[in-house]
Amino acid sequence: MASSHTAVSTPPHRLQKGVLTVPNGIALGAAAMAPVLAVVLNAPAAASSAGAALPLSFLIAFIACLLVGNTVVQFTRRLPSAGSFYTFNSKGLGPTAGFFTGWLLWIGYAMLAPGLFTAFGAFVEDYVVSTFHRDIPWWIFSLAAMAIVFGLSVRSIKASVNIDLALLVIEVVIFLVLAIAAVSHAGTVNTVAAFLPSSAPTGFTGVGLGVVFGILSFIGFDASATLGEEMKNPKRAVPLAVAGALLAVGVFYVFVVYALTAGYGLSDPAKLDAFLKDPNPFVTLGQSVTPWLIQPIQLAAIAGIFSCLLAVHNTTVRVMFAMGRDRVLPASLGRVHARWFSPFRAIVAQTAFTIVVGLGVGAWIGPGATGAYGFTGSIATVAIVIVYIMANISLIRYFWRLAERNIFTHIIIPILGVIALLYPLYAVSTPDQTYPYNYVPWVVLAWIALGAVLYFYYRAKSPEKIAALGSFVAEDDLPAEEQTAALIGARAPSVQHPTIAEEIARHPDLGA
Repeated sequence: MASSHTAVSTPPHRLQKGVLTVPNGIALGAAAMAPVLAVVLNAPAAASSAGAALPLSFLIAFIACLLVGNTVVQFTRRLPSAGSFYTFNSKGLGPTAGFFTGWLLWIGYAMLAPGLFTAFGAFVEDYVVSTFHRDIPWWIFSLAAMAIVFGLSVRSIKASVNIDLALLVIEVVIFLVLAIAAVSHAGTVNTVAAFLPSSAPTGFTGVGLGVVFGILSFIGFDASATLGEEMKNPKRAVPLAVAGALLAVGVFYVFVVYALTAGYGLSDPAKLDAFLKDPNPFVTLGQSVTPWLIQPIQLAAIAGIFSCLLAVHNTTVRVMFAMGRDRVLPASLGRVHARWFSPFRAIVAQTAFTIVVGLGVGAWIGPGATGAYGFTGSIATVAIVIVYIMANISLIRYFWRLAERNIFTHIIIPILGVIALLYPLYAVSTPDQTYPYNYVPWVVLAWIALGAVLYFYYRAKSPEKIAALGSFVAEDDLPAEEQTAALIGARAPSVQHPTIAEEIARHPDLGA
């Protein structure tokens, strides 16, 4: 009886409803941004341009991402779905934009995972060598971490996000202690000049280049939006989770980056020069102000990479699940596990992709921050920023025809969001970068071209697939009769996985 009830209450194309709360969503979004990893890697990179105005660069990046966050919040209030931007842009800009959104969002998040996979192994290998003087290959640690991620994502999304939350609290507390100690130790060096463009070596131009790395640090804030079908009261919970993750991590970034600037004394040209040559400024800062915290700082960085890998993996498989459910990707990816309701086949596919690409790129250019992590992360950033820009435009068009349209919220803010993202997109995708980053724009263009081939194939052979993109939203938002129909359809043995187009043909109001 119990198994029969489960089959009825959760159709094969739907994730388990109501198992997650707002804190769970905040944990996923914050973990996907990897706050500790971001400040460890991106803040020093931004300092080469921003100098002592590094905190200003991160503050501007925070404001720019708040503009994009408004778009996510506005959409999730109406369209909570595992597809997130894929669903939003399908509704706002039409099925063609929806297809390319899903195509770019998928590769964007999918490519983040191999870089994190290799970075985890590299960081642990370095830690083991420095602490225990044992040289164990990085890929052994990476494979072990991936096995844990696979098991957690299959068994329980709730357990996954709870682990993300626990690791986040630990690593953030450690870095906040370091930041507070650094600010206190800085004494009279503390100054509001860190938030003035004049503190950058080249003025506002340097600040602007620093903003690029600041925005890279926020990539992933939207991960909570993919939980729309699994959260309680999703129209309220998902916006709160997205906003909560963005605000919490944004404040953390600005404060910790300011502490690094003041504690290291970046306003002194000699110290700035030493900072730019320092392979790990946070460890140096810790040795100066909290020498007893060195081991926890290193372990926090490792924990941050793992929690980010877990969060990105769970986000990616839900995008794949949504596209498989719509039959754009293989339909088997749109099925859930019979017992645990996880997108099991999407999890297997993404795990295999992460391992194969991670091992390959790691062997090619190295597993560290300047190797596989930086290369795959740059590809992901270009793809995801394009999606963000499309979403801002989509929000304007979607609400333009609705009575509750608000000029400021639904038009002015998304326009500012587009403007704020254009320069970072250009800076990351410009082809005159050093090897192998000069390949980044070409990889993204090749992916878009491949998507175009697939799109025109579907339009010629299966136009109903394109017409039905992004039709699924959280089940609570369907009309009562459609929820009943979904349950009956799940019970019927002859209907294993009808296409969404077939459902829309029978019930036109389903796709409205």
